[in-house]
Amino acid sequence: MKDAVKRIDRAINGLLGIAVIAMLAVMSAVVFAQVVFRLVHASIPWSEELSKYLLIWCTFLGSALGVRKGSLVGLELLFMILPKKAIKPLTAVINLAAAVLLVFLMVIGFRTAAQVWAQTTPILKMPMGLMYASIPVGALFMLINTGISTYLNFCEEDEKE
Repeated sequence: MKDAVKRIDRAINGLLGIAVIAMLAVMSAVVFAQVVFRLVHASIPWSEELSKYLLIWCTFLGSALGVRKGSLVGLELLFMILPKKAIKPLTAVINLAAAVLLVFLMVIGFRTAAQVWAQTTPILKMPMGLMYASIPVGALFMLINTGISTYLNFCEEDEKE
């Protein structure tokens, strides 16, 4: 079971990493091109809008990667103060609370995306719901990575005992 979870982990987070890198590359190229065009008194009208929406998607998908790597803001001091036996149950409670919050974020995000789907972005004429969809999609991947991290942490703890 643990090997299957690790394979799923590598597949999901590998694809997330590629997607985030691609979006950051496109965003960087578009912003750089806009700067160069402005130097010659020209403009790319859609560059700001595209880079803004790519940044939003990168933020939510990148947060999912951060959840898996454990690189988001945390209360490390609390874990240093507590006895070793209390860390495992506390981690489970924290991850459960995070999972509840992420499910709530997914539900609200899907509702919001559905409500604004008919609206279009000013320049690119893309559905505005596509931009808002970054919230539930990112929350879904954060939830998956929270589950994977929790499972793998508990497996490692069981192997140590």
